[in-house]
Amino acid sequence: MRLRRNYGISADHYDSMLAAQGGGCAICRVAPGEGTSLAVDHDHACCPGRKKSCGECLRGLLCEDCNRVLGMFRDDPARFESAIGYLARGRS
Repeated sequence: MRLRRNYGISADHYDSMLAAQGGGCAICRVAPGEGTSLAVDHDHACCPGRKKSCGECLRGLLCEDCNRVLGMFRDDPARFESAIGYLARGRS
């Protein structure tokens, strides 16, 4: 019910998305644990002001950590590129 209500998809659609991702998070590939599922990620810019997704802007299924990072970085690719550059420089 929650998938249909919040994202406009069925449990079967969720399962097919999970299978297409190889059974794990679209970013880090971790598989969902016992009794847990992956979050449905969607482009928040697509549905501004809405608490629910239109269902057309779904990007994939993410573990809690990866989903949280996207939110903290506000889906901004420049922040991710900057973070990658920072990590690649190593310790100074």
